[in-house]
Amino acid sequence: MNFDLFSRSKYRANDKSGDDVALVLPGVCFGVLDGATDAEGRDLNGVPYGRAASMVASQTLAEILLPYRNREKDAETLLADLCTSYARAFGNYDLDQLPATTVAMAIDCGANWRFLSLGDSGIRINGARVLKHEKLIDSISTEVRVSIFKILAEKFDDPDEHELMTRQAIFLGLAEARSRGLLSEGAVEMLIEETIENLKLSGISEIVRDFLLLGIRHQNRFSNSDENILCYDIVSSRKPVLGQWVEEIVPKQDVKTIEIFSDGYATYPEEVSIVAWEKEFSRCDEVDFHRIDEFAAVKGGTSSEFFDDRTLIVVDTTNQENSK
Repeated sequence: MNFDLFSRSKYRANDKSGDDVALVLPGVCFGVLDGATDAEGRDLNGVPYGRAASMVASQTLAEILLPYRNREKDAETLLADLCTSYARAFGNYDLDQLPATTVAMAIDCGANWRFLSLGDSGIRINGARVLKHEKLIDSISTEVRVSIFKILAEKFDDPDEHELMTRQAIFLGLAEARSRGLLSEGAVEMLIEETIENLKLSGISEIVRDFLLLGIRHQNRFSNSDENILCYDIVSSRKPVLGQWVEEIVPKQDVKTIEIFSDGYATYPEEVSIVAWEKEFSRCDEVDFHRIDEFAAVKGGTSSEFFDDRTLIVVDTTNQENSK
């Protein structure tokens, strides 16, 4: 068995760490964790919230999976154990709410590979089948962010300022953008109504309105809850309750390659290699630098930042052995 690992922070100068963390334990697990970027830029002892989340979760996951018996626990129990231990690891910090992270992993279970993903980090098996969950709340944020970007084009000539003001509007919320004079009252109402109409969400219009007015900075209230349709499962202080993880168990003889990736990659190449993934990333960045068209996202690129961190593990399982 051979593996390659590539991880690149969103900072083009590569002078600061991003929120992605890779977990590599041959014979146990390969994983990618992507911590949620904190909208207010908070940190723990100098470590950004998102990176703290992925670092703590990766260490916790390693400790859980080292004993073989834990690798065969059902997904609900395994992820609940992860969240419980994760919350305990933050016990010395006085936090109103813990940061959150995704996790995508390939677990070595003897004769089988067990693939398990929670959040929007993904897994591709044999260069074909992709296991990844997409959240409705992200689709809503992306839809309105693209519209905000187009509205603000008339206000800002500098591309970087244009992008940063767009992020501010969606992360801090439309109500805050309105109070700061970034968006007019009419623009805010139009953005909300068009988002609801375009995504066919009239049945939950008040929930969508509330979310957009308050912004992504308050998105954690929807994590690991079943209160409404915008809720989603993630690694956080509470255990997942919606069953939104994606899981598949495949005999080892049927697995030739494994690719585990964070959502910094918008599309997937045909070839199974880090070089191919990076070429595809560069193509997407050239085609849709601001991420408002073919590869629309919650954030776009600037002269100093890519639109997101990106991490990839490529495993060639040739000559693999059963581990137990």
